Amino acid sequence: MVLLPITHTPPDGNTIGIEIPAKVKQAIGLDDARSWVIVSEHNIDEWPNAGLSPVPGKPGVFGYGFIPSGLFAQIKARFLELARQNKSGAVRR
Repeated sequence: MVLLPITHTPPDGNTIGIEIPAKVKQAIGLDDARSWVIVSEHNIDEWPNAGLSPVPGKPGVFGYGFIPSGLFAQIKARFLELARQNKSGAVRR
């Protein structure tokens, strides 16, 4: 499984990220602080693993919700572009 990090830290010269719109964050239950999906790095892991935490207050639930298909397509396209160019660093967990 490939996992892309979500962070409150804005991308800098070393990272590339796509901001998650406030309406999407609200719909899936994330906090109000600005957040980005980092597409220039990713983790590779097997499901299930000890590195993922369940949604707070929902033991055994790991998915916050679905993001709109357009945002998903944008994230996927940018990640795959960088991966093909060997510009998305992988960490095997």
